[in-house]
Amino acid sequence: NMSLFASKKEKGLAKTTFSNITKSGYLIKHAKSGYNWKKRYFMLNGNTLTYCSDHRHTETAKGDVLLTEDATVEDFSDESYPFGFTVSTQFVKMKMAAKDAADRADWTTKIRLAISDLVNGMRGYLYKSGRFLEAKQVRKFFMLHNDCITYHQDLHRTATIQGMRKFSGRTTVEKEGDCVLIIRTNLLDGKYWKLRADSEEERDNWAKAVEAAVKKLGYLEVDFQNTAVEDLTKTCLRSGFLNTRPKNGGQDWEDKFFVLMESQLYQFDSQDAVNPSQVLVLSPNCSVFETKLQEFSFELVTNSRVLHVQGENPDVTASWIKILRHAIANSKQLEDPLLLAAKKQKAIFYDVVFETKKPLGLVLERSGDWALVKLANQDTTHVSIGSALTSVNGSDVILSPYQDTIRRLTAWQPPLRLGFRLAPEKRGWLTKQGRGRKSKRKNWKPRYFVLAEGRLSYFSDDGPDAVLKGVIHLMGSAVSLVPRSETGQYFCLRVVSGITGIIMQGLTVDDMMEWAAAIYHAISVANGGGFLLDVEREMQRERDEEKARKDEAERAEKELRESKKREEELAEEARKAKEEAEEAKREAEEAERAGKEAEAAEARRVEEEARKKEEEATVEVEEAKKVVQEGEYEVEALRTEIASIELEKEEKEKEEKEKEEMKAAIEKEKEKAKEEGKDEIELPEGTEEPTVWQAYWNSEYRVWYYFNLETQQTSWERPDGVEITVNQPDNWVEEVEAGEGGGEREEEEVEEVEEVKEEEEKEEEVKEEEEVEVKEEVKEEVEQDVEQDEKEKETGDNVKEDGGNAESPPPVPKAARRRSTVPVVPPMIDSPPPPKPEKEEEEEDEDEDEDEAGEVEEKNAEDIIEEGEVVELNDKELTDIFSTIDRGVEKGQLNPMLFGTLIRTVTGNKNLYEEMKYFQTFNTSGDGVIDLDEWLEGVKKIKEKQGGMKTVFYRGLVKYHLSNSCI
Repeated sequence: NMSLFASKKEKGLAKTTFSNITKSGYLIKHAKSGYNWKKRYFMLNGNTLTYCSDHRHTETAKGDVLLTEDATVEDFSDESYPFGFTVSTQFVKMKMAAKDAADRADWTTKIRLAISDLVNGMRGYLYKSGRFLEAKQVRKFFMLHNDCITYHQDLHRTATIQGMRKFSGRTTVEKEGDCVLIIRTNLLDGKYWKLRADSEEERDNWAKAVEAAVKKLGYLEVDFQNTAVEDLTKTCLRSGFLNTRPKNGGQDWEDKFFVLMESQLYQFDSQDAVNPSQVLVLSPNCSVFETKLQEFSFELVTNSRVLHVQGENPDVTASWIKILRHAIANSKQLEDPLLLAAKKQKAIFYDVVFETKKPLGLVLERSGDWALVKLANQDTTHVSIGSALTSVNGSDVILSPYQDTIRRLTAWQPPLRLGFRLAPEKRGWLTKQGRGRKSKRKNWKPRYFVLAEGRLSYFSDDGPDAVLKGVIHLMGSAVSLVPRSETGQYFCLRVVSGITGIIMQGLTVDDMMEWAAAIYHAISVANGGGFLLDVEREMQRERDEEKARKDEAERAEKELRESKKREEELAEEARKAKEEAEEAKREAEEAERAGKEAEAAEARRVEEEARKKEEEATVEVEEAKKVVQEGEYEVEALRTEIASIELEKEEKEKEEKEKEEMKAAIEKEKEKAKEEGKDEIELPEGTEEPTVWQAYWNSEYRVWYYFNLETQQTSWERPDGVEITVNQPDNWVEEVEAGEGGGEREEEEVEEVEEVKEEEEKEEEVKEEEEVEVKEEVKEEVEQDVEQDEKEKETGDNVKEDGGNAESPPPVPKAARRRSTVPVVPPMIDSPPPPKPEKEEEEEDEDEDEDEAGEVEEKNAEDIIEEGEVVELNDKELTDIFSTIDRGVEKGQLNPMLFGTLIRTVTGNKNLYEEMKYFQTFNTSGDGVIDLDEWLEGVKKIKEKQGGMKTVFYRGLVKYHLSNSCI
């Protein structure tokens, strides 16, 4: 966020700074003239692919490509540029070449990802009111980014930003009459943009999109500026005066009034101030240290700056330090880009064992509650300086108080096993900004940086005779990304430590984020944990939950064993009671036969008591059986839960291990290729470039075909080494006709196919025929639309600059045709066009007859329209049209792709923005899909808005309905 008192130059730079740059670097670009290639610096910012002359002159772009939803990215290769790729939109086509295969794969992947994200984006033409005369409105092309909104002259010149408004948590959106939208990005300066859309629906869509972006952005420091002291002191954790060091340095420290809230520290010039002079947002990565700049002084280190303050006595200083550390520990974790990147950094742990009783050769120092290695005899201890102590004799001390950790080391006895976390390390070139000590001009010079042992050092070069130019100790430091408005350069980061700091620049956004994340991680270790404590607490919570589940399972198993034992005891009691009853019964019968009435009566009484006891024992046995059964269910459920969690954990660890091994293998191949002087690397086996393949069923030829969503490639053959997880049938059956050899490939595939029972096969064939009959009404319309798109694509491919002809996939061999054992699901309307397999002559003749009949019927539909007035479609007929294109995953809802296919069919218009306007008109709910009610209401609205039933849209809709009715 820009300061309210920023200079004119800073504000000007902020207005022309690209937002959300996800990829940058040098590429070789094919000139528009078509004759030569030039090296250019490219930046991908989500909406556009912009290029400049080099990375030093990013303020003036030489051109750009506005990415659209229908944009495609394709690879090409020739002798001069083996790693080329092409970005094509409906407006422009640009050819570029990368330095190697890995760089090309990274570029194409991120460009395709940016294209896919455009579905959730918002951009288009709006009318903007003038700064002084609101009545004067100009039409500009607006684009919504994740943290700002920009406008440009038109959609062909988006490289030049004419205006920008940054968002914050206080950004508001207001709607007024006449399709007006007011965006207030900062309540402090009172500035706003007043925009007008072409319709209320378009205005509402913009309002929802801006509100969603602001909500996702969260609160920043500027959001807390408009707050008075008296509003904070009622609920604050602590407030009071502290002597503060000036931002520009010096010995004249000034009294400032501070108010500490749960996650912010406010600084005011006086106790009666209305607005704070600065606000520091606290997070778990902040830290507090005592300093020696002044008596009783200490510093607060945040992600963006370091604050040096002084208490009036040691008690005040100690009190502030204690409450600040408490607030930092309980503050909310900010999901900033650096934190997310730092969490992906890999930690290295190692153990050292001391077998004999002797001095350890280590000097530990306290940082927070962590014990860091300050000095070490690395030759004898093998412990690296800057490492953090993590365990003592197998017991974790990461979350233990510092005194408890030291107590474990007191009077230790061999063998002593200590576990350490290695301080993050990184080496490489960055450009460093001078401090301007000799002159006011701050120049930039390349420096070789080394991050290791809790320090950031930089040298004149990377050779053995390099001169050390400076060192920054990371304990008590902070790192942050620097906006271009401050330095005039992209991809800068700042490290501040105490009263000093440096600014560095990476060549690309990846360089900047890799260095910033590594330093962020190293600072967290040096400062006693930071965000790592939250990560460790989460891991500890998972361990505690796992232990609790195992303890619960052991308890349930113990209770189950006791229940089974109790069941056996009750069953034994019931058996004994039954025996006693039988014995008493025999005695009673013998006494009766002997005429001994008294003995017989006593025996009957004993029998009755035994029977009663048996019945009670039997009931208890049944209840015990129920308890045992419930216990068995509980134990089985707990065992299943534990097993599934352990399996998921093992799979995750296996996947991470495979990724690490693959990454290491690729790096090894790169180094090998570099040593051998090769440009292209041979990837290890099983590391093909990532592809996204989709399986589709062709109901006409009864065969599956495959379409690559990234490369737009269509194939009848299943690609080698590719796992197809979408629309993939569970089982496959090879139909190999007698006398036809399928080759080794077909034989291997037949061996891999599972046996399918004849009964299941027949049932599935019946289901397939029923599905085909149901979809017969829309089949020809869909195929005609798909074939037309394929023709247009082939026409476009035939005019490529290299003059090559597009090759269609080979015809599908009979032996390779497959039939699925799952119900046949024809491809969606917006699915890719299948290849054209060759059929036998008789089949081709039948197809020609069907095509001719189709043409006659379609002509008849046109004659019906031209014979007289256009008939009005009723709700039932409009519902039938809706059902023909309701082929998405969510039934009863049309996504933009399905709806766009219909619009192109009925209007013949291929303009993407016209499709978007139609979609906005129909999608009144703004949820991104069109249901049946919105469809019916939208048709009526279009008919009324465009002037009746003779409009292009309505006539095309009638033609579409009659054509399907005639089929």
